[in-house]
Amino acid sequence: MTKLSPKAVTLTLIALSPVCFLATAAMQQAPLVENYVLPILLHFFLRKDIPFVMIGIIFVWTYVMTASLSVIAQSAGLKDGYDNNEPRLYKSILKGTLGRVIAAHQVALESSPVFFTAVVIATLNKVPLKYRSSFSVIYTILRILHTITYILDFDVARAVIHTMALSCVGWLFAFALIPQFESNYSTVTEVVTLFKSVSDESMLNF
Repeated sequence: MTKLSPKAVTLTLIALSPVCFLATAAMQQAPLVENYVLPILLHFFLRKDIPFVMIGIIFVWTYVMTASLSVIAQSAGLKDGYDNNEPRLYKSILKGTLGRVIAAHQVALESSPVFFTAVVIATLNKVPLKYRSSFSVIYTILRILHTITYILDFDVARAVIHTMALSCVGWLFAFALIPQFESNYSTVTEVVTLFKSVSDESMLNF
């Protein structure tokens, strides 16, 4: 269990946010999504539809999978089982793994609509498909991992993954709403490349 003071939380968020933005930019530039994940998806869907396929996956994950787990957790954790007359009344009293299952569902409910909005706005504003596809795929993977790490109580990993997922949404909004953002994004990718080269050199020297 990791407990932080308000000051520590503030400093952590200030430090973590730019790192997570750089991390997801690095993931977008890396060949993992483009060479391994997207080819699998392209066997079943058109590339232009991939961002909306990710919306569908997140919809099912949020409103079917995690919702079902939340109901099961309540029925298992409450003395009299799941109360369908007042299904939300007792959620806050559950602790431990069962409480985290419910909390993971709540986070999914809170974050999914923002992702849906980002994909739609990015599409309407004609953000290049390579960015819409890659960031939506990365977001989907991270959001599923977030639920898993939340339930398993990997609190630090969960916090990092959550911030990285939000950064994907941030990138989509930035591409959609900031004029000529792609040229600015190239600067970000140069920074990522620089960090990678420094890291590679350090590993070789080590």
